[in-house]
Amino acid sequence: MKLGIDSLEWEAEKAATLAEFSKPLSKFDLEVLRDDGFSAARGMGAHCMKWVWTQWLLAGEAELIRANVNAFVKKGLTMRSKSELFYMRPHADLYLMHCAIFGSNELQLEEVATRAVDASGIPGHVPKNNGELYASAWSGLLKHWIFGNNTKATENAELIWEAYRHPSFAAATKSLVSPWLKGDWRGFLKAQRKDFEKLWARGRKDGTVRSESCNEIRVTVQRYPLEQKWCWAHCALAMLAHRKGVDVVTDAFWFPSHALTVIKSGS
Repeated sequence: MKLGIDSLEWEAEKAATLAEFSKPLSKFDLEVLRDDGFSAARGMGAHCMKWVWTQWLLAGEAELIRANVNAFVKKGLTMRSKSELFYMRPHADLYLMHCAIFGSNELQLEEVATRAVDASGIPGHVPKNNGELYASAWSGLLKHWIFGNNTKATENAELIWEAYRHPSFAAATKSLVSPWLKGDWRGFLKAQRKDFEKLWARGRKDGTVRSESCNEIRVTVQRYPLEQKWCWAHCALAMLAHRKGVDVVTDAFWFPSHALTVIKSGS
């Protein structure tokens, strides 16, 4: 069946603008970091993720995707060193980690993971159960898995399911995380397929699917609340597995196979 996506090129351009790929850090940016924490950084991270997704859908040039993500992550890491505030830091770290998973090389990804928060927080601030703990534990799950510390990764994962999740964003489900953590790849692939089925079923109800016939399905990413409706965390789990050589399940819309050409297995 043919997949049609309304306003895809426009949404890609808008996401690139809002992610501020070509804009260096300004004096104003630094003042915002010092006064308001990482709220703006969180927003830019979400737009970077959306831009990457649109490039997967457009079968964009892999080198361009990697170059923009590399520059974005470098700026994000610089921002981490410019403020000691914790406000929105867990969310910004989580989104920056996803950007790196989607487009960075192994060395840069490890640098992001090293500096990301986990459920223990940072000196002087333990994550509160107001959404901070949920985001910090997710970040910690990925952080420690990347470095092969499955015990700490599991400890962080266990905190996720009891933590308060702010309705402004949603990561993946326990049914995806559990087999992924265990390295049960057959179970993970099965969970992937079920998740894509649920996403399509939801998309037919929430307006993501605009029309459908026997020959074509039309969808939209316009005015799309990415953090709530796209399966960004699912994709990250699959991309990390792919980096280890696992043949993961893709989907024409939710997780295009072009994503796997950007980051080669074992890179």
